[in-house]
Amino acid sequence: MNYRNLSDDALLALYKDSDSDAYKEIYLRYWKQVYHVAFKKLHNKEIAEELTQNLFVDLWKRRENLAINSLGGYLFGSLKFAIINYFRSQIVQEKYQVHMLKSKPENESCDHLILLHDLADALNKGIDLLPKKTAEVFKLSRINNYSVKDISKAMNISEKTVEYHITQSLKTMRFHLREYLLLLLFLSITLL
Repeated sequence: MNYRNLSDDALLALYKDSDSDAYKEIYLRYWKQVYHVAFKKLHNKEIAEELTQNLFVDLWKRRENLAINSLGGYLFGSLKFAIINYFRSQIVQEKYQVHMLKSKPENESCDHLILLHDLADALNKGIDLLPKKTAEVFKLSRINNYSVKDISKAMNISEKTVEYHITQSLKTMRFHLREYLLLLLFLSITLL
């Protein structure tokens, strides 16, 4: 079968049935276009490549659950959200760095750094305990600062389902991180 002659709709039908050749054709057909749009918006080759690759990896991983009406529309819409979230995460990181520089005592001890490292490890272990979809929603919500509506669109699930996963993840994380609540309190007091 010559996949190059197939329409996007025909490719989508085959892709949904896990046809890797159909997926390869989708990739070949759209990769350059998606990358060029990403590069035009980001002005950074590596980040544009990373976002483009992540988009196509996600497309393959979620092939059985996605309901795509327009392949181009889906890809460029997903790219738009990926770029927005990249900029959001950059803003959050910059604000955090500025906050740390302003609030960092001149003689900050290694103990604080060790405690922060332990807390980060515990957080990652807690995320690993979550079911896959719940972990994905948690990361999008709490780490990437996606809104419920954005998560719903990105994952193609209802807003109620997103809220359910957030509630479940927070319950699990609270239980898993209960030992670190005092540590969080201590760190927040010492950083003031």
